[in-house]
Amino acid sequence: MRKLVYVRIVHTSADMGSLSKELTQVAISKLGREKWENNQKLIEKFWDELEKEIFGLNLNLENTRIYQDGLPCEGEMGIKIIHNTAELGSKNYQIIEKMVAKGARIIATENPELLIEERNLLLDMLKVSSTSEKEEAKKRYIAKKDFLLEQRDAYIASRINKTLENEETGILFIGAEHNVIPKLADDIEVLDLVKH
Repeated sequence: MRKLVYVRIVHTSADMGSLSKELTQVAISKLGREKWENNQKLIEKFWDELEKEIFGLNLNLENTRIYQDGLPCEGEMGIKIIHNTAELGSKNYQIIEKMVAKGARIIATENPELLIEERNLLLDMLKVSSTSEKEEAKKRYIAKKDFLLEQRDAYIASRINKTLENEETGILFIGAEHNVIPKLADDIEVLDLVKH
């Protein structure tokens, strides 16, 4: 039996890589600094509780594969991305780094072409200055967003289906908008932490 722990996550600015600064500025301008800071505290509390829950599962980490939203590589490059993002303050990646230190393996989870396409659409919205250009960029993003999400979900599920071995446990850290579960193979038993 193959098992998958399905972990819905809240992205932090540290998780957003090169888009972090711009996305943080946009959030502060929309919410105001005080509300944004309060949201950051709530997100940090979310991650602290989630970390306790994950490690409370007592997974055999040497027999665990980690699948991460937004991570297109594994091996040395995957470890480097995990380490660098953890150092930037990403609680998500700090948890993964702890799991890897105890024997878990990182698996290339995402299609880099789809990630680049989505990133470029987001960059288009963030980089333009005029209101009309922003509106056009936003329309382009909205027009493609659901399709890209569907394609990413299908790819993520196919990676899990192909790489998760019998008697292994996978743990998928995935943004709340994703819907990977229906695309998983029937022989994968899913533990959805939100419903747990």
